[in-house]
Amino acid sequence: MPVRKIILKGAGIEVDYTVGASESFVALIYRAGAFVRSFTPLEIQTDATGLGQMVSVSLLQSPDSGGERFGFFLPFINMTGRHSANFGTVGIYETFSGPDSLPTRPSAWRMIDLAGTAETGIPIM
Repeated sequence: MPVRKIILKGAGIEVDYTVGASESFVALIYRAGAFVRSFTPLEIQTDATGLGQMVSVSLLQSPDSGGERFGFFLPFINMTGRHSANFGTVGIYETFSGPDSLPTRPSAWRMIDLAGTAETGIPIM
């Protein structure tokens, strides 16, 4: 069975990610306290690796002053015979400056540990 729903929690954040959602529906919700951002599949970048997928979204972006991206590593998860599985992974933040940022600064990276739950059998609208 394919994984349909991923929930990640860690360091004051929660991510709710629906794999295979229709392009017109929200597929990823990022929550950090009162800050909440929703993303459709077209706003989510996924990059396949030999170990799983890197999933990333743009949390804040200004063409002049820069912004922040968030991503997480989604490992291959063996769901054979199960409807849910727990796993651990990492989240990564990149803070970057824009062309008009003064002083110009290089990208800064920070990582957080995430606890995840994968579920199957979630209906996709």
